Amino acid sequence: MTRFHTPSALLLVVGVLGAMAIPSPATAQTEGEDCLACHSDTSAFEGQEDPSRYIITPEDFQESVHEAFGLSCSSCHREGSFPHSQESGVSCSPCHQEQEARFAESPHGHGLARGNPRAPNCSSCHGKHQILSRLHPQSSTHRNQLPNLCGECHGKEGLLTDQFVKLPKSFQQYANSVHGKGITEGEPVAASCADCHSVHDLKGATDPRSRINPLNVAATCGRCHPGAEADFDQSIHGRALQAGITDSPTCIDCHGAHLILSSDDPDSPICGARQAQDTCGKCHDDPFIISKYGLQDGVVGSYLESYHGWASRTGCAVTASCVNCHTAHMVLPAEDPASSVSEENVVATCAQCHSGASSAFAASYDHRTASITDNPVNRVIRSIYLWAIIITVGSMVLHNLVIMNYFMIKRRREQAGSQETVVRFTANEVAQHLFLTASFIALLVTGFALRYPGSFWVEGLRRLGMTEGLRGDIHRVAGVALILTSLYHAYYVLTTDRGHRELRALFPTRRDWSDFVENIRYHTFRSENKVEFGRYDYSQKAEYWALVWGTVLMALTGLILWFPTQVVLFLPGGVIPASQTIHFYEAVLAGLVILVWHFFFVIFHPEEYPMNWTWLTGKMTKSSAEEHHKEWYRRELEALPDGTPGSTGGVSSTEARSSEGDA
Repeated sequence: MTRFHTPSALLLVVGVLGAMAIPSPATAQTEGEDCLACHSDTSAFEGQEDPSRYIITPEDFQESVHEAFGLSCSSCHREGSFPHSQESGVSCSPCHQEQEARFAESPHGHGLARGNPRAPNCSSCHGKHQILSRLHPQSSTHRNQLPNLCGECHGKEGLLTDQFVKLPKSFQQYANSVHGKGITEGEPVAASCADCHSVHDLKGATDPRSRINPLNVAATCGRCHPGAEADFDQSIHGRALQAGITDSPTCIDCHGAHLILSSDDPDSPICGARQAQDTCGKCHDDPFIISKYGLQDGVVGSYLESYHGWASRTGCAVTASCVNCHTAHMVLPAEDPASSVSEENVVATCAQCHSGASSAFAASYDHRTASITDNPVNRVIRSIYLWAIIITVGSMVLHNLVIMNYFMIKRRREQAGSQETVVRFTANEVAQHLFLTASFIALLVTGFALRYPGSFWVEGLRRLGMTEGLRGDIHRVAGVALILTSLYHAYYVLTTDRGHRELRALFPTRRDWSDFVENIRYHTFRSENKVEFGRYDYSQKAEYWALVWGTVLMALTGLILWFPTQVVLFLPGGVIPASQTIHFYEAVLAGLVILVWHFFFVIFHPEEYPMNWTWLTGKMTKSSAEEHHKEWYRRELEALPDGTPGSTGGVSSTEARSSEGDA
């Protein structure tokens, strides 16, 4: 691997001799002893903010390259005459003029010149007194130590330039890459920071002279991967870059800049399972790039819908991915005779996996033949099957709806015909439930349409004309309807006799727990005693009070989200994002409760299927009342000798008619 480091020791000596007269070892030693007379004694710097920073010991020079050359203190500290200022000037340029000039032109040098306190200087990387050769294993600039050195700054979150530009945390990504792990394991060929970024003359990616400029990245990577560089330069991607098309990808666009992973790693962008969608698809599935350069459309979609695409999702190397057909680096269009998918080479490409492949076999699959849109035969087949699905399944649905409708009407006629019925809910209560149902469904649909805009049913609503503005208006109108219905219900249960009785019947009691236990025992065949429920059983009570709690919570958070600027006048700003989170998850909870719990008891329960009509008519048969709410029936509804329902606190036929008239 090519190294990008400072001049050798011989060149360093030449530079030193040319820049200054080196004192004899004896002179340097004498000067050092004079300096240490003060700088080895902490008491000499009493009163300073940090006296330890002025203290130097002979051990600080051990193995230093400067000690080997016999340099004195004044060789670096130019203001060495005594007495001198506390901050004597330090310059490396007399010996390292070329390196200092390169550093001054780097982003680090520019930041330092502009006064950025976070910008590094010479001592930040090389140290102050114990400056070791880059070949020394303990040197901070040794290639194996360099990532840790750079990571001291580039491993920090939110590292800022003097212009408040945040720099990425590249060290963590590098440490987890094949390069970083190679350095950790002591591999001599693993790339270190300087191999890609250089040392003193490092440049930003936008600088044409930078090794990480898109036009130069391939050459930088080619220092270790010459074969890949040669293939890339000949590829359509490399040719496009050379032609000045910066949209064309280079090495880091496919492999990543710092987090470079093996192709066998499932997290790698070049893993077969991710290539089409995540890597190649960044360009070849981008409508702007496709339109701008006239690329073939639908290639990613046609691959993903093929056998290769289906199988690729199960692992990295189980089937052919993009690079298996188009190669990894020498990617060429089919019109180029050198391309792996050209007419001359495509059979050999297919034969890599399909032994005995022929030209007819190779012609049977490409992006156009696999595409439903571009292949006319596939288009016709799709149209035939779409109509077949619509007619066949639609007919089945219609047939089943006819049968379901029969049983729903039959159940309705049974309730209205020979069987005696009792009033379960008044017309007023039925109307409240209908308003609640309509507003709840509208809120659920329009709310989840905002949260999941990519869903197929949301796309269907858009085609029907539901814009974001209309969706928001419907959601707010439904919210107001829900609040008004809830307020009226509160008025109803708190101010009317009928409402009082309903509210009392809905209050939880200690008996509800024993009813729950006994009901589970009965339905698991551990008891033969069927529970005799009152007007409302434990499941209905739990659902009612969950509805009350959920409605209050949804109304409050909904109003906060509707009027956020007014809310923060008297509440902390954090209540707004908290309300959004509560609003969403409460909606998920409420929707699931209705689907799993409520619909089971009113639709899917074996004794109610296909539907209990009580929610629309307010009535139920006497037999059903006796079966499901035996205690309530026996205490309040059991027929008197004249055949009319009792009126011991329940609802008689006369009361029901009166209540319906009031509604």
